[in-house]
Amino acid sequence: MTGFAVGAATHVGMVRDSNQDRLLVDDPVFAVADGMGGHSGGEIAAAIAVDVLAPTQAVATIDDLIERVQDANLEIVERARREPGLRGMGTTVCILTDLGGDGPDRLGVANVGDSRLYRVTDAGLYRHTEDHSLVESLIREGRLTREEARVHPQRNIVTRALGIDERVLVDAWELVPVAGDRYLLCSAGLFGEVSAADIPDVLTGTESAQAAADRLVEHACVAGGRDNVTVVIVDIVEADPADHVPADRVAAVRRALPEGVLSAARPLAPEPGDAHPPPYTASWRQLVSGLLTWRLVLFFTVLVVVLGVLVAAVSASTPGVVSWVDQAQGVSGACG
Repeated sequence: MTGFAVGAATHVGMVRDSNQDRLLVDDPVFAVADGMGGHSGGEIAAAIAVDVLAPTQAVATIDDLIERVQDANLEIVERARREPGLRGMGTTVCILTDLGGDGPDRLGVANVGDSRLYRVTDAGLYRHTEDHSLVESLIREGRLTREEARVHPQRNIVTRALGIDERVLVDAWELVPVAGDRYLLCSAGLFGEVSAADIPDVLTGTESAQAAADRLVEHACVAGGRDNVTVVIVDIVEADPADHVPADRVAAVRRALPEGVLSAARPLAPEPGDAHPPPYTASWRQLVSGLLTWRLVLFFTVLVVVLGVLVAAVSASTPGVVSWVDQAQGVSGACG
């Protein structure tokens, strides 16, 4: 059995005039959703997400957790269909929950977008989730540093979000719970203002989960508060001993796509002055174009050339065999 102690805080920030973040603290389910798509749309999308993710039914596996996220996505899509004024709304989501299946205790994690899950360790901060965002793809390609990403003009553009298509790409992890571990779920408003080097000081220097959440939100606002900021701290206070505990706590992974597939996809530019850029998800055509790298194209080009040379050589060395070129010339002459 896994026991939790939790703290949570959210703030509109120092620039925005509404808070489109929503949080869920309903043991054993904890989540952060960062809405987008206009003042009312973002709030509604995030609220729908946390409502659907609330623990009305047991989640036994990370596959069950992924399906629950899919349910939240479909509910947002259908709401937008019923109310045209909400079209284009979407939300990120990051969720941590206890898995109630048979076998050893496990935690389930799922994320879509750029809200994050961290775990604090003696060595610092360990990030379990990977952002689905434009700047994160540029970082992976080596075209942008993390310092540059924090001030990039398109840092708020995500490449996945709930509410855009009927099926959403969800990444999920199964973690081994260990008593004494502290997890942090947060929206982009935190790590966009407070560096990963400063966050561990608050997490390790504050005993109470609630006090740690309050302090992190305060730090983000003092640093500029250019976005809504939401923080949920989850302490593991009780966990059954495990036969094997990986250093990164990861027991299983479910990735929606192979790493790097979306590297070639680029989102549409936001409208000038839009404080909430529209969410973006790649179409299947873009997914295929991501797979068709220049190396693959070069391979097939060389293959075609080699096959052409072999056919020409066989045709030239075999008596009585007329090449397709000769046949084409004969047909041309007959037509003339």
